[in-house]
Amino acid sequence: MGGPRRSGFKQFTSEMVFGKTVTVHVTDRDGYGRTVADVILPDSRVLNRELGAAGLAWWYRQYSKDESLGKLEAEARATRRGLWADRDPSRPGAGGSGRRGGSAEG
Repeated sequence: MGGPRRSGFKQFTSEMVFGKTVTVHVTDRDGYGRTVADVILPDSRVLNRELGAAGLAWWYRQYSKDESLGKLEAEARATRRGLWADRDPSRPGAGGSGRRGGSAEG
């Protein structure tokens, strides 16, 4: 992700967490050994969900069965928030059209 979307993500995340104490609730490890976690903000909101609601994150159904994240993404898409303001957003690592990387719905 480049350009304004990336800077929007960075700005949004910085505003949510910079200088604050957060709690990282580890939920899993992925196939590459990376930590999968929820980031809990001081006011008990979950950063992951806030990013989804703002349209600044992709929900990968094949890795997360949390349908509420899918609903947040669908709402952001419907209202063209964040990366969904682009006509054809690209998934991270997709190298072009978002369609090449597959669909968030399945």
